[in-house]
Amino acid sequence: MNGNGQKSVLIASLLLLCSAPPLAGEGTAPAIGARAEKILRSMSDYLKSVEQFTFRADIAYDALLVGGQKVRYGGVGEISVHRPDYLRVEHRGDERNMRVVFNGVLFTFHDLDADLYAQRELTANIDTAVDGMFEKFGFSVPTADLVYSDPYATLTSSVESGSHLGLHTVDGVRCHHLAFTQESIDWQIWIEDGPRPLPRQLVITYKDEPASPQYAVQFSRWNLSPGISDSYFEFEPPAGARPMEFLPPEEDEAER
Repeated sequence: MNGNGQKSVLIASLLLLCSAPPLAGEGTAPAIGARAEKILRSMSDYLKSVEQFTFRADIAYDALLVGGQKVRYGGVGEISVHRPDYLRVEHRGDERNMRVVFNGVLFTFHDLDADLYAQRELTANIDTAVDGMFEKFGFSVPTADLVYSDPYATLTSSVESGSHLGLHTVDGVRCHHLAFTQESIDWQIWIEDGPRPLPRQLVITYKDEPASPQYAVQFSRWNLSPGISDSYFEFEPPAGARPMEFLPPEEDEAER
């Protein structure tokens, strides 16, 4: 993860969803405790082994008003993955309602409020597509770290330390509670205990930002054999929807 202008775990300039961009980059070897490392790796290996999966993400995040008051917004995401190159995200929230569809050759963003959509030809797998869209357009897919082919590598690329805090409960599910530090963020993840080491909750604290805002998400409704058809990852513009262009972040800001 990354908490500055680089890549982090899950505030795309285009989406304004407070969903931090995915991690990348090199760093020194992190000081992760053996138990925390084992559990995080088991989660990553488990997700890597599944060809198709879907899950729900209940998102809450802090924002600062002009006067400095910290308020909390939220949203719900439905994420569908068919490795290696199909991805669909449906997000409905307080600040934005949107859809992302990728089918290995075409990346589509659909703003459901304005009924505008942008498309980019992109022959790639999910990892390369998510990286490419962020690097060129500052565009981040919500919960991107979990859809990468190797979540462990993505999550720990900028980690400085990590530890196991104990077994705690999230929404009635007994979980391993792990905590990690990075240069400008701290983050915690809760991973289900037992034969299905699935992520159940994630909390990120942006400790270098004013008022230390947080991003929190609970993961639920995991389906590891959904039988999704390829047609689900095709985008058909609704009647009346208008095309638009992806803009690099600096151009996007200039247009505001």
